[in-house]
Amino acid sequence: MMIYYIISAIIITTVLLVKFTDFVHLSHKSFRKYFKFIVFSLILILIFYLMRFFPAIISSIPVFFLILYRWGPLISFFSKLFFKKTSSKSSYHQKMTKKEALEILGLKKNASRKEILDSYQNLMKKNHPDLGGSDWITKKINKARETLLG
Repeated sequence: MMIYYIISAIIITTVLLVKFTDFVHLSHKSFRKYFKFIVFSLILILIFYLMRFFPAIISSIPVFFLILYRWGPLISFFSKLFFKKTSSKSSYHQKMTKKEALEILGLKKNASRKEILDSYQNLMKKNHPDLGGSDWITKKINKARETLLG
């Protein structure tokens, strides 16, 4: 009988580890969305747990919302200050010079359209994220092509 508990514990642990690794390897946007959902769920579970063993906690819930309302601007300021990334978006949307684009694609100053496209395709074959390449490098290569052909 005890062996069934051990086997089921191993199976449940394995499934949870697989789901955890899938969760950690999500894109940043999806990770944030699911992380917010999990934190919200844990807070609700904590509230229900506290209500079960400490019924007086129900009377403090409106106070909690009042504090959040009154301190909302300050909480929003600190969350923007510490948790929002603006540098990564702004660095991608900055203008790339023609010289930088040529360096990224490994081309000379008077490269033809065909040379630009051939260099772009060769670099993408080597650096595509689906083939183990970096997203950052792929974005730079795409930006270089847009700059030269745009």
